[in-house]
Amino acid sequence: MNPKVQKGALIVLIILLCIFVPLAGAGLYFKYTGSSEPATLENTNKDFFFDNQLWFYSKSDGSLLGTYSCENPICGYALNTNNDAEYEINSYPLEEGSTIQLLNNRFAILRDTKDLSDTKVFIYDLTTKMAYKELSYTEVNNYGVGIAGNLVIAKNDHNKYGVLSLENMMNVFIPFEYDYIALKNDLNEEGEVLADYFIVLKDGSWYLIDRSEAILTEKISDPIVDYTGSYLITRNINGLYHLVNYSNNRVLDEDFANLSFTDKYLNCTTQNQEFYVYDIAGSKRVSQTYTLKEGDKVFTEVDINNQIIISINDQVVETISA
Repeated sequence: MNPKVQKGALIVLIILLCIFVPLAGAGLYFKYTGSSEPATLENTNKDFFFDNQLWFYSKSDGSLLGTYSCENPICGYALNTNNDAEYEINSYPLEEGSTIQLLNNRFAILRDTKDLSDTKVFIYDLTTKMAYKELSYTEVNNYGVGIAGNLVIAKNDHNKYGVLSLENMMNVFIPFEYDYIALKNDLNEEGEVLADYFIVLKDGSWYLIDRSEAILTEKISDPIVDYTGSYLITRNINGLYHLVNYSNNRVLDEDFANLSFTDKYLNCTTQNQEFYVYDIAGSKRVSQTYTLKEGDKVFTEVDINNQIIISINDQVVETISA
């Protein structure tokens, strides 16, 4: 080839490279760093888990509230953990396998792990897109129906229980200083568990505390299984129930096979399987005494006329004008 032609071709090649290489680089730059979000698959069915992400939608209007990118194959809502039955606490019955759903359209309690034995969970804030993995918990519980005020009972890595508030921001509502925390079976109009008072275990003793952590009772050696404004039902290691006041003084001397409250009345089942309703304030029995057979189911309620209705095996056996 003529040297002049060869030189001219080389110059043209250099010019073309100078033009197209920057253009190619610019194309790649705008593809990966442009102002638009990276392209993702569209979750047309609004699945909770899709494209290796968790998708959170508003229950009211179906709008997308946010997403979470999973890092491990086991990824989703945290399971409710409730050990109240171990102490026979009269709490709201938790459906097996229930998870804690999105709270306040903002907070998710998630599990993201590759190991089934790893039960640690963490809080994810959809608003700030913050995953608080450094504050992990081994148990969480909101009884499946929610606790009033978007509260959650949790157990930390040091085996201590506390209560978290997930309202406008994540806060510790009750410090993680207790060996157990539970709530009684009492719901508000929205169907959430009331959280005015907490049954707590600390240093081997049981107490009733209020929302400000004020202690309302003396030390109670046996688990508190239920309470009213002035009285507690406790259950000892032998499975026998007692009625005591907040000073831990016996109100009734007898050891019962079962005790429970219906409004201001006490349902009593003796060790001889005799059942009756007791008026605590009036210190008297207000019903007949019924001898129960094995398997009999007793139910009491106060109706709109303030009458006590006693049913055994779904049959009304007595109506008492209170």
